[in-house]
Amino acid sequence: MQWKSLFTASPDISVTETKEFVASQPPDSFQLLDVRQPKEYEEQHLPGAILIPLGELPDRLAELDSDQKTIVYCRSGIRSKAACQILSDGNFTTVSNMAGGILQWKGATAAGGANVGLEYFISGTFSSAFDMAYQMEKGLRQFYLLMKSRVPSPKMQSLLETLAKYEDGHMAKLLAKYRKTRETSDTSHSSMLLEGGFNADDLLQTFGEHLQSEESILQLAMTFEAQAFDLYQRLSRTTRDTELQSFYQQMAEEEQKHLNQLAKGLDALLA
Repeated sequence: MQWKSLFTASPDISVTETKEFVASQPPDSFQLLDVRQPKEYEEQHLPGAILIPLGELPDRLAELDSDQKTIVYCRSGIRSKAACQILSDGNFTTVSNMAGGILQWKGATAAGGANVGLEYFISGTFSSAFDMAYQMEKGLRQFYLLMKSRVPSPKMQSLLETLAKYEDGHMAKLLAKYRKTRETSDTSHSSMLLEGGFNADDLLQTFGEHLQSEESILQLAMTFEAQAFDLYQRLSRTTRDTELQSFYQQMAEEEQKHLNQLAKGLDALLA
């Protein structure tokens, strides 16, 4: 599909087209704009979406890149259509309204406020974004390994083991970036990151109702990966360090690939 013609030919883009576009493009090549209210956003939003309520949009256009492709959505598509007009009047180059809004969205979503990280595995206070992201990756790794021990299907076991290895890779990248950023040989704090973890019984108690089948396990995993993607997108937008922006964008792209891999696994399971 020619995405350029899709944007220029019509102000509307379907939920299916949006899902395909988001899955196939680098996350830093477009903007997802949520124009609902903060409470709606906290309950559910598209991973990586920027929150600017419709009433605030005219005064906050400078927070967006007018040269980037922008997909706007709301609950049903009404507020987002009005937002598209505001953006077009503000000389935004390519703007599309996601028809049907998030009510029609069938893909993975994230939760939490615009300044909140991963809701499921991150709690407490962290000394840095690296700490928060590292604990998230560690929790996801433990989740995948626990699920691998509980499913009978060799194919599902292989997928979960692969995802756990991805998290190992992310933990290593975060640790290396942390040490490079601090420019110190003192490994006392980074050693602390390697300690601790999550108790298997606690994980099962917390998520037990969502782990009744392979389908529900994949759906929950997609929720986690969507949250991880969302976190890295937020971190890339909030740091002023261009090197860190690039690093977090790379991590977001990899989380997007994990999400796509889980989606394919779920499609195969439901076929």
